[in-house]
Amino acid sequence: MNQVLHPLPCQRLQERAFWAKAISKTLEQYGKSAKDLPADLRHHCSPEDHSLAQISQTDMNRLWHSAAVLSGDECFGLKLGKTFCSNTLKVLGLAATSSETIGTGIRRIIKYISVFSTQVQLYSVEDDQYLTIYFEPKGSPHPLHLEALVGQCSKIWKALDQGPSSLVLETRLVGDHEKTRQRVEDALNGRVRLGAKRIAVRLNQQLMRVPLETADAFLSKRLDASLEDMLGDLPNVDFAEQVKQRIRVLVAEREISEELVATPFNMSPRHLRRKLSETHTTYEKLLDEVRMELAIRLIQDGKLNLGRIAFELGFLDPSSFTRAFRRWTGMSPTAFRDQGLKKA
Repeated sequence: MNQVLHPLPCQRLQERAFWAKAISKTLEQYGKSAKDLPADLRHHCSPEDHSLAQISQTDMNRLWHSAAVLSGDECFGLKLGKTFCSNTLKVLGLAATSSETIGTGIRRIIKYISVFSTQVQLYSVEDDQYLTIYFEPKGSPHPLHLEALVGQCSKIWKALDQGPSSLVLETRLVGDHEKTRQRVEDALNGRVRLGAKRIAVRLNQQLMRVPLETADAFLSKRLDASLEDMLGDLPNVDFAEQVKQRIRVLVAEREISEELVATPFNMSPRHLRRKLSETHTTYEKLLDEVRMELAIRLIQDGKLNLGRIAFELGFLDPSSFTRAFRRWTGMSPTAFRDQGLKKA
């Protein structure tokens, strides 16, 4: 298996609960069920209506990791993306195909993707030939989740593809699926580039102005209103992520304090704490997250010794760093580094 459980998913990022049901239903194709999942996660997969429920990214990643182990299939995410279809995806697809042109349909998906999954942000880069849509992760979503999302979106691209020329020219995946390339290309309906730096879909720019035969201005207007309402109901964690980015900059400069973090936001430290509490986090938790992310990255890079890493992250001494790292990962920095060397 080349898919791993991310060490630090974001607890405050919440995902729509229907993804848990999707995992459970897809596991049935492997002779497994929700009963095989960790006991504290099974309730997310119960037959009751969970349409208003949410799951933390932490638990979502645990579900994906368990599914990967139970299925033994590195293409599990892509299989889910191909076989499962939620009502939310149907609404998004309908909004896209009700648009005036292929291009406006694409822009609607980019704008409203968060009602389907809060784990990514879509953005596009255009030139004369291509429109490339990038899937930018939020927090640390599991790789299988991202691949499932790409697979789900491929259904919308296919619905928009109404002419003789192909809309999707290439899908780029980060994972190494060379041994299962044919399965991957079948799941995504076309050419796939593996081992890319970022997940992306390259579309034919020449088709963006092509009118859609399914255009429906009456329906499109009302779907936009509904999707805007759905966006408004989602938890807003953007401020916490902005603060976290500010902390990353200050930690890199080895000059970190609550006052310096608050300055660009024109806030006092007290006001900063109050705003962060609205997103169910604190300055200390965000600093802890940043330090762990950087610690893991620096250890994996292998360019600095552990004492220097502790200094770079602002720890008073290596023993304090070791205690924090053991709390984060359940192992010492030395054991974590040695484990990485064995896998290399």
